[in-house]
Amino acid sequence: MKYILKIVGIFFLAGLILTSCKKDFPNINAPSDDQIFKDKEGLEAASIGLIQHFSTSTLSPIVEIPGITTREFGVSSTYVTPMELTYGGTALSGENAGIVRLWSRLLRDKGMAENIIANVDNVEMPAGTKSGIKALAKFMKAMTLGYLVMDFQEAPINDGVDAEFSDRTAVLTEAVNLLKSALNDIDADPISDDFKTKVIPTIDLKNSIEAFLARYYLYLGDYANAIATADKVDLTSKSEWWYDGSENKNPVFVFAVDGQPDTKPRWNFGIMLNTDTGYVQYQPEPGDGRLTFYMDTTVHEYALPEFGGYEVHNLKGFFANGNTKIPVYLPGEMILIKAEAYAREDNLADAVKEINVIREKTNDVFGVNAGLGPWTGDATSKEAVLNEIYIQRCIELFLTGQRLEDSRRIHSSFVPSPDKDIVSERNRNFYPYSYEERNNNPNCPPDPAI
Repeated sequence: MKYILKIVGIFFLAGLILTSCKKDFPNINAPSDDQIFKDKEGLEAASIGLIQHFSTSTLSPIVEIPGITTREFGVSSTYVTPMELTYGGTALSGENAGIVRLWSRLLRDKGMAENIIANVDNVEMPAGTKSGIKALAKFMKAMTLGYLVMDFQEAPINDGVDAEFSDRTAVLTEAVNLLKSALNDIDADPISDDFKTKVIPTIDLKNSIEAFLARYYLYLGDYANAIATADKVDLTSKSEWWYDGSENKNPVFVFAVDGQPDTKPRWNFGIMLNTDTGYVQYQPEPGDGRLTFYMDTTVHEYALPEFGGYEVHNLKGFFANGNTKIPVYLPGEMILIKAEAYAREDNLADAVKEINVIREKTNDVFGVNAGLGPWTGDATSKEAVLNEIYIQRCIELFLTGQRLEDSRRIHSSFVPSPDKDIVSERNRNFYPYSYEERNNNPNCPPDPAI
């Protein structure tokens, strides 16, 4: 019971961390920071609470908001939030409820991770438990920083009143440093079995840290380290966010499957490719097993005509039920990281080899298998190779929250329209900042034009 009460108290405190410009309001029912962070039990409870909030609450807008912007979802309602996201451009403001949720929940989790990091060294506990708590908190902070700059042009690295913002290179560099520090923690003192069992029973923390480190090296253009780090990840290991289907439900199931959802996945993974003459819809290759893994293709429905009227299906895969676990990362991402890094270094032959590993894969630990033949495109063209990598990332990493980053990085020459746009592969480059941040923090930068 004490453990449950501490987790409840953590959520009271977390509710106060809505933006980086933190306002403190007294709550006589909430335990103080000293009560929560003064002992091993409290820090373990804080760690569990952080995982629970991220996996059930924060992960929802991470998937949904850029998923609408980049056409992964078709929209079947005229509610203002999805409508503005579907149109994008200047129709989208920082008052959009989806953007507010995305920003505030990431900041909330980042602040909780910072509190754990700040207090853990002050508490006596077994070395393997301390290293686990420290590494998990650093991983969670690095992850929130990464997701922030995947969708926003700048972000505050550290929480605080009137927090300063940093550009994406500085934020991603800090995320890399946090992940490297986390690896050092658990290399020096291996995580205890007690911590694994009690706090992270379904999370392979070391492989997750390595996977996100490889991701951020790629985003930073450090291709040699991206390849080397991706190679360290055990592709046969599972690392998953866990749900019980009752109080802790799969968040994507909640908004995209349960009841009568406003958003459903587009029939072709929503892949729109910009060309010199306009936009073309990607046609899934016959027999691609990932289509039926992620979607029930026997159900045919359509988005609203004003949003394109695109065909949508019911969602399956990692989101089929309230208790379906969601991977922390997908093994296929490591293969595609190597493919892109090789291509960026003009090693097209090795890039194509990795593309074919993805296309021909039949033994994925999660069952995400294309089962296709090798790529038959122009293996001498860097543009063609990168375009195939983009397509494979769109399919393999469907609904992982990465497509806006991928589109902006791989198709960097494309400029979204400022007008309402329902056909291009993305209708913004970055989102405007939440109005709450704008109103409370004088250091909030100007919103990006698009």
